Amino acid sequence: MEHALTFSSERANYAWAGGMCTVDHAPRHILDESTARRIEEERQRECPAHEGTVLHLVPKDIDMFDQEVLSFWMTAEASANVVARAVVVPSGLTALRHHIRWVFFSSDVPFRVFRNPQVAKGWLIDCWLQHQEDLGLVDAYEDVEPSSLG
Repeated sequence: MEHALTFSSERANYAWAGGMCTVDHAPRHILDESTARRIEEERQRECPAHEGTVLHLVPKDIDMFDQEVLSFWMTAEASANVVARAVVVPSGLTALRHHIRWVFFSSDVPFRVFRNPQVAKGWLIDCWLQHQEDLGLVDAYEDVEPSSLG
C-alpha cells in the first residue's frame, strides 16, 4: 500500500503519491475559473516541491462546471512545475468539446480531458515516464543483458 500526503479544503481533497497529485473536487459546488485558481493556489501551497502530474476528478453531482476552467488549466500560470495534467469530467460532451479544441490549440503542458479515471491515470503515467526518460532517469536497464535479469 502506497502512502500519500493528503490535504482537504472546502473545495477539494488532495493526495500526492508516486509523482501524481490527485485533486478530487468537492461535490455540490461551482467550479469556475476563480475557484480553479484558488484550488491551484492550494495545491501549490500545500506541496510546493511537487513537480509531477496532476489528475483532477470532477464529480457527477457538481452544481456547475465552467468550460473556462479547462482553458485556465492549460495556461503557463497553472502549469508551473506540472509535467502533465488530466481532467476526468462527468460529461461526454465536455470531453468531446475539449478534444475538438485540443486538435486546434496547444497548451503549455501536456493536457487532456477524459471520462474514465483509469485511462486518465494511464496517460499521466506515460507522460511521467516520458518526462523521466527525457531527463535521463529511466535508462537504468539500458545496458543490462536480458539473460542477467533472471
